[in-house]
Amino acid sequence: MSRRKIELNEKVAKLTAKYMEVTDTDFNDLINEALKMYLFDRLNSNQIKDALKKSDDTSSEYTGKLFRERIDDLNRFE
Repeated sequence: MSRRKIELNEKVAKLTAKYMEVTDTDFNDLINEALKMYLFDRLNSNQIKDALKKSDDTSSEYTGKLFRERIDDLNRFE
């Protein structure tokens, strides 16, 4: 996995701390899920497939799982 440095502004840091306290969520899990949702909202399906295809073979399995999760997320709001 790639490591990145993230600097949260004061308000986001407070909200993050509260969310992690309430949900007992790990910071890395929270950031990965939040970024995934953000990126899925802003990239089209071809861009997502292309980006994940450029990584290793396990990305195909991962891509399928992400699309199923995203469709499930969308179905909850119907």
